[in-house]
Amino acid sequence: MMIISDLHIGVQRAGGTTPQSQQALRDHLRNSLESLLATENEWVVVNGDLFDKFTVDTSEVLLTCEIFYRWLGERPSAKLTLISGNHDWSPRGNDVSSFHLLAAMLQMSGVGHDVEVRDHTNGLSRVDASRGVFCVPHMPNQALFDAEIQNAAVTLGKDRYLLLHCNYKNTFADHSDHSLNLSDDQVGALMEAGWSLIIGHEHIGYSLRGGRVLVVGNQFPSSVLDCLGNQTKHAVRLTDKGVELVQTWSRDGFYLEVDWRQIKEGAGADFIRVTGEATSAEAAEVIKAISTLRQTSDAFVITNAVKVAGHDMSGEKAAESIENLKAFDVLSAIYENLNEAEVDTVRGLLCQE
Repeated sequence: MMIISDLHIGVQRAGGTTPQSQQALRDHLRNSLESLLATENEWVVVNGDLFDKFTVDTSEVLLTCEIFYRWLGERPSAKLTLISGNHDWSPRGNDVSSFHLLAAMLQMSGVGHDVEVRDHTNGLSRVDASRGVFCVPHMPNQALFDAEIQNAAVTLGKDRYLLLHCNYKNTFADHSDHSLNLSDDQVGALMEAGWSLIIGHEHIGYSLRGGRVLVVGNQFPSSVLDCLGNQTKHAVRLTDKGVELVQTWSRDGFYLEVDWRQIKEGAGADFIRVTGEATSAEAAEVIKAISTLRQTSDAFVITNAVKVAGHDMSGEKAAESIENLKAFDVLSAIYENLNEAEVDTVRGLLCQE
Protein backbone atom coordinates (compact mmCIF):
# COMPACT_ATOMS: atom_id res chain seq x y z
CA MET A 1 0.00 0.00 0.00
CA MET A 2 1.33 3.41 -1.02
CA ILE A 3 0.03 6.56 0.70
CA ILE A 4 0.33 9.91 -1.07
CA SER A 5 -1.22 13.34 -0.46
CA ASP A 6 -1.28 16.99 -1.44
CA LEU A 7 -0.63 16.52 -5.15
CA HIS A 8 -2.58 19.72 -5.89
CA ILE A 9 -3.36 18.75 -9.46
CA GLY A 10 -4.60 21.75 -11.44
CA VAL A 11 -2.61 24.19 -9.32
CA GLN A 12 -2.76 27.91 -10.07
CA ARG A 13 0.41 29.74 -9.04
CA ALA A 14 0.19 33.49 -9.56
CA GLY A 15 3.54 34.55 -8.11
CA GLY A 16 6.79 33.97 -9.96
CA THR A 17 5.24 32.42 -13.05
CA THR A 18 4.20 33.07 -16.63
CA PRO A 19 1.12 31.58 -18.31
CA GLN A 20 3.42 29.11 -20.05
CA SER A 21 5.23 28.06 -16.88
CA GLN A 22 1.93 27.66 -15.02
CA GLN A 23 0.72 25.17 -17.62
CA ALA A 24 4.08 23.41 -17.61
CA LEU A 25 3.83 23.03 -13.82
CA ARG A 26 0.32 21.55 -14.07
CA ASP A 27 1.51 19.09 -16.72
CA HIS A 28 4.54 18.21 -14.58
CA LEU A 29 2.44 17.41 -11.51
CA ARG A 30 0.16 15.11 -13.48
CA ASN A 31 3.10 13.38 -15.15
CA SER A 32 4.80 12.96 -11.78
CA LEU A 33 1.66 11.36 -10.36
CA GLU A 34 1.54 8.91 -13.26
CA SER A 35 5.20 7.97 -12.81
CA LEU A 36 4.71 7.45 -9.08
CA LEU A 37 1.65 5.24 -9.61
CA ALA A 38 3.73 3.02 -11.89
CA THR A 39 5.84 2.00 -8.86
CA GLU A 40 2.86 0.56 -6.96
CA ASN A 41 0.85 -2.45 -8.14
CA GLU A 42 -1.50 -3.18 -5.25
CA TRP A 43 -3.12 -0.26 -3.44
CA VAL A 44 -2.83 3.53 -3.57
CA VAL A 45 -4.36 5.77 -0.90
CA VAL A 46 -4.66 9.50 -1.60
CA ASN A 47 -4.74 11.16 1.81
CA GLY A 48 -6.35 14.47 0.81
CA ASP A 49 -5.91 17.35 -1.62
CA LEU A 50 -5.49 15.42 -4.84
CA PHE A 51 -6.70 18.60 -6.56
CA ASP A 52 -5.63 22.15 -5.81
CA LYS A 53 -9.13 23.52 -5.33
CA PHE A 54 -12.69 22.35 -4.77
CA THR A 55 -13.21 22.69 -8.52
CA VAL A 56 -10.32 22.75 -10.97
CA ASP A 57 -10.48 22.99 -14.74
CA THR A 58 -12.46 20.10 -16.19
CA SER A 59 -9.53 19.15 -18.41
CA GLU A 60 -7.45 18.49 -15.29
CA VAL A 61 -10.13 16.14 -13.95
CA LEU A 62 -10.35 14.27 -17.25
CA LEU A 63 -6.59 13.89 -17.61
CA THR A 64 -6.25 12.73 -14.00
CA CYS A 65 -9.11 10.28 -14.50
CA GLU A 66 -7.27 8.82 -17.50
CA ILE A 67 -4.15 8.32 -15.38
CA PHE A 68 -5.99 6.40 -12.67
CA TYR A 69 -8.09 4.55 -15.24
CA ARG A 70 -4.97 3.23 -16.98
CA TRP A 71 -3.33 2.34 -13.65
CA LEU A 72 -6.36 0.38 -12.48
CA GLY A 73 -6.97 -1.21 -15.87
CA GLU A 74 -3.42 -2.52 -16.13
CA ARG A 75 -3.59 -4.02 -12.63
CA PRO A 76 -6.76 -6.11 -12.20
CA SER A 77 -6.22 -6.56 -8.45
CA ALA A 78 -5.23 -2.95 -7.70
CA LYS A 79 -7.24 -0.76 -5.35
CA LEU A 80 -7.61 2.99 -5.00
CA THR A 81 -8.86 4.83 -1.92
CA LEU A 82 -9.56 8.55 -2.21
CA ILE A 83 -9.71 10.46 1.09
CA SER A 84 -10.92 14.07 1.03
CA GLY A 85 -8.79 16.97 2.25
CA ASN A 86 -9.63 20.57 3.01
CA HIS A 87 -9.34 21.51 -0.68
CA ASP A 88 -11.93 18.85 -1.51
CA TRP A 89 -14.68 20.24 0.73
CA SER A 90 -17.02 23.23 0.51
CA PRO A 91 -19.89 24.32 2.79
CA ARG A 92 -22.07 24.58 -0.31
CA GLY A 93 -23.48 21.10 0.02
CA ASN A 94 -25.13 20.95 -3.42
CA ASP A 95 -21.91 21.63 -5.32
CA VAL A 96 -19.88 18.71 -6.70
CA SER A 97 -16.14 18.87 -6.15
CA SER A 98 -13.54 17.81 -8.69
CA PHE A 99 -12.59 15.16 -6.13
CA HIS A 100 -16.08 13.62 -6.09
CA LEU A 101 -16.48 14.00 -9.85
CA LEU A 102 -13.26 12.06 -10.42
CA ALA A 103 -14.37 9.33 -8.00
CA ALA A 104 -17.76 8.99 -9.70
CA MET A 105 -16.20 8.81 -13.16
CA LEU A 106 -13.82 6.04 -12.05
CA GLN A 107 -16.56 4.10 -10.27
CA MET A 108 -18.74 4.18 -13.40
CA SER A 109 -15.89 3.41 -15.78
CA GLY A 110 -15.84 -0.36 -15.44
CA VAL A 111 -12.60 -0.45 -13.43
CA GLY A 112 -14.07 1.45 -10.51
CA HIS A 113 -15.22 -1.51 -8.42
CA ASP A 114 -11.92 -1.09 -6.56
CA VAL A 115 -12.29 2.66 -6.01
CA GLU A 116 -13.49 3.75 -2.57
CA VAL A 117 -14.15 7.25 -1.25
CA ARG A 118 -13.80 8.50 2.30
CA ASP A 119 -15.13 11.97 3.06
CA HIS A 120 -16.71 13.89 5.95
CA THR A 121 -19.84 11.73 5.78
CA ASN A 122 -17.77 8.73 6.88
CA GLY A 123 -15.83 10.22 9.79
CA LEU A 124 -13.54 7.70 11.46
CA SER A 125 -13.60 4.77 9.07
CA ARG A 126 -11.69 1.72 7.94
CA VAL A 127 -9.39 1.81 4.92
CA ASP A 128 -7.87 -1.67 5.20
CA ALA A 129 -8.71 -3.91 8.13
CA SER A 130 -6.00 -6.46 7.32
CA ARG A 131 -3.27 -3.82 7.68
CA GLY A 132 -5.06 -1.97 10.47
CA VAL A 133 -5.39 1.25 8.44
CA PHE A 134 -8.12 3.75 9.36
CA CYS A 135 -8.70 7.40 8.48
CA VAL A 136 -10.46 10.59 9.49
CA PRO A 137 -11.07 12.67 6.34
CA HIS A 138 -11.24 16.45 6.45
CA MET A 139 -14.25 17.43 8.54
CA PRO A 140 -16.42 20.54 8.02
CA ASN A 141 -15.22 22.18 11.26
CA GLN A 142 -12.90 21.74 14.20
CA ALA A 143 -15.61 20.52 16.58
CA LEU A 144 -16.57 17.64 14.28
CA PHE A 145 -12.92 16.78 13.77
CA ASP A 146 -12.31 16.78 17.52
CA ALA A 147 -15.25 14.40 17.97
CA GLU A 148 -13.78 11.94 15.47
CA ILE A 149 -10.37 12.15 17.13
CA GLN A 150 -12.06 11.39 20.44
CA ASN A 151 -13.74 8.37 18.84
CA ALA A 152 -10.33 7.16 17.69
CA ALA A 153 -8.78 7.82 21.10
CA VAL A 154 -11.24 5.44 22.79
CA THR A 155 -10.79 2.80 20.07
CA LEU A 156 -8.04 0.22 20.43
CA GLY A 157 -5.35 1.37 18.03
CA LYS A 158 -2.53 -1.01 18.92
CA ASP A 159 -0.43 -1.72 15.82
CA ARG A 160 -2.86 0.36 13.75
CA TYR A 161 -2.38 3.39 11.53
CA LEU A 162 -4.63 6.45 11.52
CA LEU A 163 -4.54 8.67 8.43
CA LEU A 164 -5.40 12.33 9.01
CA HIS A 165 -5.45 15.48 6.91
CA CYS A 166 -4.80 18.41 9.23
CA ASN A 167 -2.26 20.74 10.79
CA TYR A 168 -0.24 19.58 13.77
CA LYS A 169 0.17 22.05 16.65
CA ASN A 170 -0.88 25.05 14.57
CA THR A 171 -2.32 27.63 16.97
CA PHE A 172 -3.84 29.66 14.14
CA ALA A 173 -5.79 26.65 12.91
CA ASP A 174 -7.26 26.23 16.40
CA HIS A 175 -9.43 29.24 15.64
CA SER A 176 -10.36 28.38 12.06
CA ASP A 177 -12.83 25.79 10.83
CA HIS A 178 -11.22 25.83 7.39
CA SER A 179 -7.91 24.29 8.40
CA LEU A 180 -8.13 21.68 11.12
CA ASN A 181 -5.62 21.29 13.93
CA LEU A 182 -4.40 18.30 15.90
CA SER A 183 -3.18 19.29 19.36
CA ASP A 184 -0.44 17.74 21.46
CA ASP A 185 -3.05 16.54 23.97
CA GLN A 186 -4.98 14.78 21.21
CA VAL A 187 -1.81 13.15 19.94
CA GLY A 188 -1.03 11.98 23.46
CA ALA A 189 -4.47 10.35 23.75
CA LEU A 190 -4.08 8.66 20.36
CA MET A 191 -0.60 7.42 21.28
CA GLU A 192 -1.96 6.00 24.52
CA ALA A 193 -4.62 4.15 22.54
CA GLY A 194 -1.85 2.62 20.43
CA TRP A 195 -2.24 4.48 17.13
CA SER A 196 0.54 5.52 14.79
CA LEU A 197 -0.36 8.66 12.82
CA ILE A 198 0.26 9.40 9.14
CA ILE A 199 -0.68 13.02 8.45
CA GLY A 200 -1.27 14.89 5.20
CA HIS A 201 -1.93 18.61 4.60
CA GLU A 202 1.41 20.16 5.56
CA HIS A 203 3.81 20.27 2.62
CA ILE A 204 7.05 19.94 4.59
CA GLY A 205 7.67 16.47 5.99
CA TYR A 206 8.92 15.55 9.47
CA SER A 207 8.37 12.94 12.16
CA LEU A 208 7.97 13.04 15.94
CA ARG A 209 7.48 10.73 18.91
CA GLY A 210 9.84 8.06 17.72
CA GLY A 211 8.34 8.05 14.24
CA ARG A 212 4.81 7.32 15.44
CA VAL A 213 3.71 10.76 14.25
CA LEU A 214 4.67 11.10 10.60
CA VAL A 215 3.83 14.31 8.76
CA VAL A 216 4.51 13.10 5.25
CA GLY A 217 4.67 16.36 3.29
CA ASN A 218 3.79 16.56 -0.38
CA GLN A 219 5.51 14.27 -2.86
CA PHE A 220 6.24 16.94 -5.45
CA PRO A 221 6.66 20.69 -4.85
CA SER A 222 4.29 23.10 -6.53
CA SER A 223 5.99 26.26 -5.22
CA VAL A 224 9.39 27.51 -4.13
CA LEU A 225 8.22 27.46 -0.51
CA ASP A 226 7.58 23.71 -0.87
CA CYS A 227 11.28 23.28 -1.69
CA LEU A 228 12.71 25.12 1.31
CA GLY A 229 12.00 22.74 4.18
CA ASN A 230 13.22 19.36 2.92
CA GLN A 231 16.17 18.15 0.88
CA THR A 232 14.04 15.24 -0.32
CA LYS A 233 10.33 14.39 -0.46
CA HIS A 234 8.67 11.04 0.06
CA ALA A 235 5.59 8.88 -0.25
CA VAL A 236 4.74 6.26 2.38
CA ARG A 237 4.64 2.56 1.69
CA LEU A 238 3.07 0.28 4.29
CA THR A 239 4.50 -3.23 4.31
CA ASP A 240 4.37 -6.19 6.67
CA LYS A 241 7.45 -4.71 8.32
CA GLY A 242 5.85 -1.28 8.91
CA VAL A 243 6.35 2.16 7.38
CA GLU A 244 8.79 2.66 4.53
CA LEU A 245 9.58 6.08 3.04
CA VAL A 246 9.88 6.12 -0.74
CA GLN A 247 11.81 9.08 -2.12
CA THR A 248 9.86 10.92 -4.81
CA TRP A 249 11.85 14.15 -5.27
CA SER A 250 15.20 15.72 -4.46
CA ARG A 251 16.32 19.33 -4.44
CA ASP A 252 19.49 18.36 -6.31
CA GLY A 253 19.17 19.59 -9.86
CA PHE A 254 15.56 20.66 -9.44
CA TYR A 255 15.83 23.58 -7.01
CA LEU A 256 18.35 26.39 -7.10
CA GLU A 257 19.11 29.53 -5.14
CA VAL A 258 21.06 32.00 -7.23
CA ASP A 259 22.35 35.52 -6.59
CA TRP A 260 20.71 38.00 -8.90
CA ARG A 261 24.13 39.08 -10.17
CA GLN A 262 24.80 35.52 -11.43
CA ILE A 263 21.24 34.97 -12.54
CA LYS A 264 22.17 33.32 -15.85
CA GLU A 265 23.39 30.32 -13.87
CA GLY A 266 19.82 29.52 -12.83
CA ALA A 267 18.43 28.35 -16.14
CA GLY A 268 18.44 24.62 -15.43
CA ALA A 269 16.23 24.13 -12.33
CA ASP A 270 12.46 23.66 -12.00
CA PHE A 271 12.19 26.01 -9.04
CA ILE A 272 14.49 29.03 -8.69
CA ARG A 273 14.82 31.42 -5.77
CA VAL A 274 16.72 34.58 -6.70
CA THR A 275 18.63 35.97 -3.71
CA GLY A 276 21.30 38.52 -2.87
CA GLU A 277 21.39 42.18 -1.98
CA ALA A 278 21.01 45.32 -4.06
CA THR A 279 21.07 49.06 -3.54
CA SER A 280 18.01 51.21 -4.11
CA ALA A 281 19.54 52.34 -7.37
CA GLU A 282 19.80 48.71 -8.51
CA ALA A 283 16.17 47.80 -7.70
CA ALA A 284 14.93 48.28 -11.26
CA GLU A 285 17.85 46.24 -12.57
CA VAL A 286 16.92 43.38 -10.22
CA ILE A 287 13.30 43.37 -11.40
CA LYS A 288 14.34 43.45 -15.04
CA ALA A 289 16.82 40.59 -14.59
CA ILE A 290 14.25 38.36 -12.88
CA SER A 291 11.56 39.21 -15.41
CA THR A 292 13.93 38.31 -18.25
CA LEU A 293 14.78 35.01 -16.57
CA ARG A 294 11.09 34.15 -16.23
CA GLN A 295 10.59 34.75 -19.93
CA THR A 296 13.61 32.69 -21.04
CA SER A 297 13.89 29.92 -18.45
CA ASP A 298 12.08 26.58 -18.45
CA ALA A 299 11.61 26.83 -14.66
CA PHE A 300 8.09 26.42 -13.32
CA VAL A 301 8.40 29.11 -10.63
CA ILE A 302 11.02 31.83 -10.11
CA THR A 303 10.66 33.95 -6.97
CA ASN A 304 12.35 37.17 -5.90
CA ALA A 305 14.04 37.03 -2.48
CA VAL A 306 16.50 39.86 -3.12
CA LYS A 307 17.01 42.36 -0.30
CA VAL A 308 16.99 45.93 -1.59
CA ALA A 309 18.78 48.43 0.64
CA GLY A 310 18.61 45.93 3.50
CA HIS A 311 14.85 45.39 3.19
CA ASP A 312 13.35 42.02 2.33
CA MET A 313 11.45 42.60 -0.90
CA SER A 314 10.58 38.92 -1.29
CA GLY A 315 7.27 38.27 -2.95
CA GLU A 316 7.24 34.59 -1.90
CA LYS A 317 5.12 34.73 1.23
CA ALA A 318 2.99 37.54 -0.15
CA ALA A 319 2.19 35.50 -3.25
CA GLU A 320 1.36 32.46 -1.12
CA SER A 321 -0.91 34.58 1.07
CA ILE A 322 -2.68 36.04 -1.95
CA GLU A 323 -3.34 32.54 -3.31
CA ASN A 324 -4.70 31.43 0.07
CA LEU A 325 -6.97 34.48 0.18
CA LYS A 326 -8.26 33.72 -3.30
CA ALA A 327 -9.20 30.24 -2.15
CA PHE A 328 -10.94 31.54 0.98
CA ASP A 329 -14.71 31.87 0.58
CA VAL A 330 -15.71 34.74 2.87
CA LEU A 331 -19.46 34.25 2.49
CA SER A 332 -19.20 30.55 3.23
CA ALA A 333 -17.23 31.34 6.36
CA ILE A 334 -19.99 33.74 7.46
CA TYR A 335 -22.77 31.28 6.63
CA GLU A 336 -21.15 28.58 8.78
CA ASN A 337 -21.72 30.71 11.86
CA LEU A 338 -25.37 31.54 11.16
CA ASN A 339 -28.54 29.56 11.57
CA GLU A 340 -30.79 28.81 8.58
CA ALA A 341 -33.03 31.85 9.06
CA GLU A 342 -30.04 34.17 9.37
CA VAL A 343 -28.47 32.71 6.22
CA ASP A 344 -31.71 33.36 4.32
CA THR A 345 -31.71 36.94 5.57
CA VAL A 346 -28.13 37.56 4.45
CA ARG A 347 -28.79 35.99 1.06
CA GLY A 348 -31.83 38.20 0.65
CA LEU A 349 -29.77 41.30 1.42
CA LEU A 350 -27.20 40.21 -1.14
CA CYS A 351 -29.93 39.32 -3.67
CA GLN A 352 -28.69 35.72 -3.76
CA GLU A 353 -30.82 32.72 -4.55
